[in-house]
This record gives sequence, structure tokens and C-alpha cells, in this order.
Amino acid sequence: MKKYSVFITKEARADLKGMANYITDALKAPLTAKQYANGIVKEITKMKNYAESLPLASHKSVKIYGMSERRRNYNNHAIIYTVEANTVIIQRIIVEAMIKE
Repeated sequence: MKKYSVFITKEARADLKGMANYITDALKAPLTAKQYANGIVKEITKMKNYAESLPLASHKSVKIYGMSERRRNYNNHAIIYTVEANTVIIQRIIVEAMIKE
């Protein structure tokens, strides 16, 4: 089985931090924020094993990141990524509701 390395862009890191800050500050749930962010990171880590098994994204709002984008959902967030050679590049982590046809 092919193994991939994972690279998280600064935009995706900012998305994750912003999501955690929102849960901590607006929802007053710092423990939930930490658990949710850790869950996303664990999901990203799992991509080392199956990155290319998910289909290419078909939604226009996902294709703005490129024609070879893939998407993995985690609760109500979408992890948008590409695969280049042996590397999974996490492009964005966005609220799933932002994805339009």
C-alpha cells in the first residue's frame, strides 16, 4: 500500500485555528474546540494511507482550488486537498455548508 506524506498549507492552518478560536470564544467551549481540532488533525493523518482512494471533487466551489481537488468530510467541515506525487497537500478546511454546486 502506498504511503503519503502530508503538508498543510498556511491557509488550512489558519482555517483550523479560526475554527478552534470560534468554538472557544463565541461558543465558550474550549475543550470542545480542542477535541474537534484534534479530530480533524487525526483525519488528516489517516490520509497518509488512502489519499487517492477518494474521488475527485465535482462541486464548482471546491474546484476553485484546482481541477484535481479531493474532499474528505469531518463532521460539518470539509478537508480540501490535492495529491502531488507522494504528498497530500491540505489546501483548506472549510465549513461544509460553503460548498455549492
